[in-house]
Amino acid sequence: FELSFTKPLNFYAATGLKPVSGTDNKAVFRCNNADELYDSPIMFSVPDTTSVRVGNADVLIAVYSPKKLATSKFIAANLEKLMMATKDYLGGKLPVDKYAFIFYFNGEQKKMETSGAWEHSYSSFYSLDEAPQEEIIELLVDISSHEFFHIVTPLTISSREVREFNFNETHLSKHVWLYEGSTEYYAHHVQVWAGLKTPEQFLATLSQKINYSRSYFNDTLSFTELSTESAGKWKPQYGNVYMKGALISACLDLYLLKLSDGQYGFKNLKHDLGVKFGKDKFFEDAVLFDEIEKLTYPGIKQFLLTFVEGSKPIPYEEYFGLAGVQYIPKEMTKSFSLGGVSITPDAGKLILGTKNMNDFGKKMGYQEGDELVSINGTVISAGNIQPFIQELNTTVKEGDKVEVVVKRKNANGETGNVTLSAPAIKIERTQAHVLRFDKNATADQLKLRNTWLNTSCRN
Repeated sequence: FELSFTKPLNFYAATGLKPVSGTDNKAVFRCNNADELYDSPIMFSVPDTTSVRVGNADVLIAVYSPKKLATSKFIAANLEKLMMATKDYLGGKLPVDKYAFIFYFNGEQKKMETSGAWEHSYSSFYSLDEAPQEEIIELLVDISSHEFFHIVTPLTISSREVREFNFNETHLSKHVWLYEGSTEYYAHHVQVWAGLKTPEQFLATLSQKINYSRSYFNDTLSFTELSTESAGKWKPQYGNVYMKGALISACLDLYLLKLSDGQYGFKNLKHDLGVKFGKDKFFEDAVLFDEIEKLTYPGIKQFLLTFVEGSKPIPYEEYFGLAGVQYIPKEMTKSFSLGGVSITPDAGKLILGTKNMNDFGKKMGYQEGDELVSINGTVISAGNIQPFIQELNTTVKEGDKVEVVVKRKNANGETGNVTLSAPAIKIERTQAHVLRFDKNATADQLKLRNTWLNTSCRN
């Protein structure tokens, strides 16, 4: 297929394709087959682009933000560290020589019902509501990390069902735990491995995934069955792919490191699977576990049969315990809080909900629908709310004055600022599915932990 576009003189085609020719008002691309054609999104706009050289690859960051709330320069500066870390994580070389991050921020039309990101072989496309870049950059980095790692799975390693996808009749692979689950794990693990996030932040992410997985999804559902029926009867369970799917990979990583005395982890396994199959081959769904056993250990195949194909919940205390990490199903703690109010972003505002408000929240006097403005004099936004609350909870002392400014409508329907305050108190709360580093970890556990998190080089 040859694609020839006539375009305005000031427009640029952001894509993972390489142009074969073109002039100021024309862009020409060639695709070898239909697969490459629909695998290659192109965004035409007045250019806002930044290019970064990452090892062997040229990486393009292209942004369309009509209100100029986001720029390619800012996003590229934050993605560059991630890209460099990814290169090292994958052994010093990326499996592509060109890649494009294409960001479309909707600031002109009504809010989209669906937003998200889509992976492609040489690019990823992001369709998101426009917001100040400082507020969403952490989310953008996490999403971009996930989509970029899809160049490994399933774009390099996949089954027949993926490689020869039947667009007329759906036949899904059994191994979404590998395609989406391990990709989600990589997206977070690379950041702690490279020192972009702390080990505590990484554990907190895994804890949240366990909590969400066991609170909202069926923990005894076979993951291979979930995969094959993820567009059918198990569609409501699909979200667990990003929760338990990532946790399967985390436990596999720890188990591999244990069996190999720290010499062979999950990313080594995926590298070897990529060498064996690669972009132009595929594996048969039914034999993947056998192929993995050939590359690793019988115990790994049994893990997959028991916890991925089988219906038995993963004993997290056993596998995280290999690295001296405690799994605590439930514990009672006393800690500071902002009042137990929910905080919901809405068109750039942070709206408070009082349904589960605790005693401190009642003393503060929050009302349903209050718009959060500031805490102790610091203006609060979606971008700084989480780290600010975490810092506040660790630095505040009982009796310290907590002052929160909210916007609220009065009896006449007029909106104005209202200052709420109360002395800080500790509130008893229940925490579920907590992962915590064991202070009494053995030397062997610490050794495996340092290898898993790559912290030995930073200690």
